Amino acid sequence: MALAATATFAVSANAGSHNFVAADVNDPVTLRINIMQNVGAATGLVSGMMKGNVPFDPIAAQAALSTINTASLGLSGLFPSGMDENMRSTAGPAIWADADSFKSAIAKFIADTGAAKSSPPATVEELQAAFAIVGANCQSCHKAYRIKR
Repeated sequence: MALAATATFAVSANAGSHNFVAADVNDPVTLRINIMQNVGAATGLVSGMMKGNVPFDPIAAQAALSTINTASLGLSGLFPSGMDENMRSTAGPAIWADADSFKSAIAKFIADTGAAKSSPPATVEELQAAFAIVGANCQSCHKAYRIKR
């Protein structure tokens, strides 16, 4: 059920993307790639607003935070055991070697993105404060669990 809901999000959220990969509800790697592309796009928008390269828009900022939170909710089901040797993604072996720590990192990401989403930023300063916590989650998880290909 969670995988099907995640697939729906991946397809609908990526419909306008130039890098769209057809989502197969039986392929967690493709779903994960699509979802993380959505997170990357949302993060890019937020980053642009925080740097002043994109005009701050509270509705767009809230949509970006909601996108990131929605993506976080489906992540835990997209790293099934046996996928640790898959060469199509940048998921590192530590995900499976230390699964409990990885699950804790996802739980923290869900909580922190949920908190950011539940307090819509009215100013760029509020967005910066909320995203400092969210961005720290992204950075720590990528450092511990992502590999370069």
